[in-house]
Amino acid sequence: MKLSAFPCLAAALLLSVTGCRSTAPGTPEDSAPGEGLQESDFSRAAIFVRALELLHTEYVDADRASIDKLFINAMKGMAGELDPYSGYEPPQEYSENEAKRTGEQTGVGIEVTKPEGMPLVVVGVIPGSPADQAGIIPGDRIVEIDDQPVRKLHLDQAVLLARGPEGSTVRFKVTRGGETDPLEIPLRRGKVIRPSVPPDSIRMLPGKIGYLRIESFNLHTPAEVRAALAHLKEQGATALILDLRNNPGGIVSAAVEIAGMFLAPGKTILSIRNRKNNEAQQVHAGGPSADGHDTETPLVLLVNPFTASASEIFAGALKDNGRARLVGMRTYGKGTLLRVVRLPDGGAVRFASGRYVTPSGRVIEGHGLEPDLTVKLPLEALLKLSSQLRRYPGVVAPEKEGALYDSQLEAALSLLAPSPTPRSVESTASPADN
Repeated sequence: MKLSAFPCLAAALLLSVTGCRSTAPGTPEDSAPGEGLQESDFSRAAIFVRALELLHTEYVDADRASIDKLFINAMKGMAGELDPYSGYEPPQEYSENEAKRTGEQTGVGIEVTKPEGMPLVVVGVIPGSPADQAGIIPGDRIVEIDDQPVRKLHLDQAVLLARGPEGSTVRFKVTRGGETDPLEIPLRRGKVIRPSVPPDSIRMLPGKIGYLRIESFNLHTPAEVRAALAHLKEQGATALILDLRNNPGGIVSAAVEIAGMFLAPGKTILSIRNRKNNEAQQVHAGGPSADGHDTETPLVLLVNPFTASASEIFAGALKDNGRARLVGMRTYGKGTLLRVVRLPDGGAVRFASGRYVTPSGRVIEGHGLEPDLTVKLPLEALLKLSSQLRRYPGVVAPEKEGALYDSQLEAALSLLAPSPTPRSVESTASPADN
């Protein structure tokens, strides 16, 4: 097979690297001189196509050397070798990741686990989802999906059976409690919005202290936070704890909008440094809004080593502006501005285009944020408490054997008490029954 057999592919490769651009707000439309492809670079595209041709036609396992697989591998390698965050997302992966980024997914709205050789076990139901409306509850065991038994399937195989386009129907056979005869429950798949502020993580704690946990930042997070804050204010909250532990980040604009709820208009939230601008671009809190700006309520943020990206930007903005104190452990240290640019094949390239800096000039990338009050946990306790947070948000001493005492939350409470008396900055997170 000759190189001429791939003329369209070669043309597509050249178009994809020279003619598909997307510019971020505030970024000049034209690249700086010398930054685009030069005429001499085009020969490298021909070399790439030659290698593609050889592998496709000569590699011993034809199934592993299809054009699609070779192309995806090449794209992933090209972007993925740059840093831990950049990469190529094939069309299906892009769709799934975009759903996670926006907080909107198509499905039935359940979280499941699957012990080996057992049915699917429902461990969570998203409020308002098709599963919730159909009456599925945590603890239900799904034994069949569309008449196919799931006991012998792997978890990912069973989950794949439950997926499908919006509006389509799937039938579950479910056993509940001690019942042996399964219930047949039809479900119509729909758009599911996963709350980033789960209803059971909004609590009033002793001393009129409001607590809410933000699990991630997506398009719906600002509205959810506003609603949670309004509810806590109605309950008489005079101080707030925002729990950002295990928050991996998400959409930065959502974190910026929420930071602006607690800062006076004009206050700097973050700065962005990239290779095209000599000076960092600053992002400021917006002007008056219908909800106003709460610049007075005492505020503590809980953070840990799994607090990353947009949640670090949010925490850094409030810390550097003297608006909130941080309690817990040093954050992850991900301060990279990622752009996701859609490509003609339906996939996308994800790459670092800048670095975030906090208002005082702290570089987040590789450094993280140090708490104002450090409450250290040994690794085993940190991991156990992290998995426990979803079940017992806002609870210092869960009434369950083996559950961990949340010494970080206790320290946050002590900072907001009338006479703050923080305990030691070291903690072993003893079980609640000790």
